[in-house]
Amino acid sequence: MESENNRIYDIFLNCSYSQLKTLFKKAKSKEEQDFYIMLSNMVLQREQEKVLGR
Repeated sequence: MESENNRIYDIFLNCSYSQLKTLFKKAKSKEEQDFYIMLSNMVLQREQEKVLGR
């Protein structure tokens, strides 16, 4: 299970905002859209922290 968790994390780290935006547009449910929005927000937050030098 732990290696699977790392795999999911690695996949997330390699997702760009634009990829997540595309997945959001293709989502089949509100729940799936919410999931991709949360991930998109995390990507934006990560990039903002890089810019601010944290």
